[in-house]
Amino acid sequence: MHIDGLGYLSNIREVNTATGSFLSCTINALHGSTDKPEYTRFDVTVSGKQTSSLIRRCQNAVNEEKKVLIGFKLSNLTADVFTLAKGDHAGESRASLNARLIKISFIKVGQNMVYKAEKPASAVSAY
Repeated sequence: MHIDGLGYLSNIREVNTATGSFLSCTINALHGSTDKPEYTRFDVTVSGKQTSSLIRRCQNAVNEEKKVLIGFKLSNLTADVFTLAKGDHAGESRASLNARLIKISFIKVGQNMVYKAEKPASAVSAY
């Protein structure tokens, strides 16, 4: 299953493990009406050289807390449950949606379009 959407990028980070490292980030995907949008949070592992390069280009803007809106495609969606350890809601359980970020169709920083993927050439019909 693939998920196409748009959302705000945050928390770009390099995760180091015993078997290597990988790029990760958070996407707060938009849905619902434009008057009262709702958000769904995805914790994603960035997949592929081009996608990783595009996310790395956003690092400074995200660190400066600028609004970075991306068009995205996710795959391999899974859900986990975790328990909050701190704060007013300590002890409460929450769901975490995890996926692989496999494609970026556009990037907007503030009102500026800084990247737009080229549309693939349409296939010629054999009919």
